[in-house]
Amino acid sequence: MGDVILKTEGLTKSFGKFRAIDTVDLKFKSGIITSIIGPNGAGKTTAINLLTGALHPDKGEVFFKDKDITSLTPDQRVKHGIARSFQIMNIFPMLTVLQNIELPLLSLLGKNLKWFHTVSHYQDVAEEAEKILRELSLWDKRNKVAGELSHGDQRALEMGMAIASKPEICFLDEPSSGMNPVERAAILELIKRLAEEGTTTFVIIEHDMDVIFALSEWIIVMNKGEILAEGKPDDIRQNKEVVEIYLGEEV
Repeated sequence: MGDVILKTEGLTKSFGKFRAIDTVDLKFKSGIITSIIGPNGAGKTTAINLLTGALHPDKGEVFFKDKDITSLTPDQRVKHGIARSFQIMNIFPMLTVLQNIELPLLSLLGKNLKWFHTVSHYQDVAEEAEKILRELSLWDKRNKVAGELSHGDQRALEMGMAIASKPEICFLDEPSSGMNPVERAAILELIKRLAEEGTTTFVIIEHDMDVIFALSEWIIVMNKGEILAEGKPDDIRQNKEVVEIYLGEEV
């Protein structure tokens, strides 16, 4: 396994009297596809929100490559190399597919939408946008309005937007949500290929156990705001406590 790229120490978050995350220590290793699973209310999405800066903890710290980033905002964390996709679609539906990819690339240069008409002046942006869209099998649809894409293609585009910021670690929140079997298979292959070819470490939150066991090299199981178990897929399959939580049905 690689070195620890992101970790937490004593991470705690409450909403009123409800303890969503309870003194959690998480570790994610570079180059290892890690999945976070658990029943509804286990604290999975809250944990990701804390790691990516959408929420701030009541107690505890978040470290990225041994640097304390607990107080950094989401955009500051993106600049450090932390990205995410969302459970709810997060693309720009009125922009073209190409523009959706160009936007995060321009952002890396400190530019914004008004620079679209001069994108051609940035050869590296144009080349990188083409490279990403070809990886996503979306190059032929580059001039199509993003909102007109199929659900599966929109999911792929959103992932492309996340990796366009050149993250060292990328969190994918239910990447196969709402997909049919064909789209699900395509997104699984895409994640595998990007993980193998690129320099991005992926962390996945999913309810679909087929997706989890098809992709994961390491699995973290959460329950009631705590880590119940973690290990390799085969170890998690055979963990009695995990099987009890899922009633033995999916695992």
